Amino acid sequence: MRIEGTTNKMMNFLKKNGINLSELSRTSGVSYKLLYASVRDKNRKRELRADEFLSICEALEVDPGIFAKERSTK
Repeated sequence: MRIEGTTNKMMNFLKKNGINLSELSRTSGVSYKLLYASVRDKNRKRELRADEFLSICEALEVDPGIFAKERSTK
């Protein structure tokens, strides 16, 4: 099993729910600069690291599984 697209899904979740990155940075412990580079920069080349992703999920009080979608294997 391979999980893909979690950073994109996180980006969409944050936009859809109007989550403020400054506040999220404070509550998650992930620096604003890294959050912005991962989820808001239009030229994004940086994926969230696992520890950052899990810290954000904890701060948002969401199950990390909601961002996972198993890639189909044909």
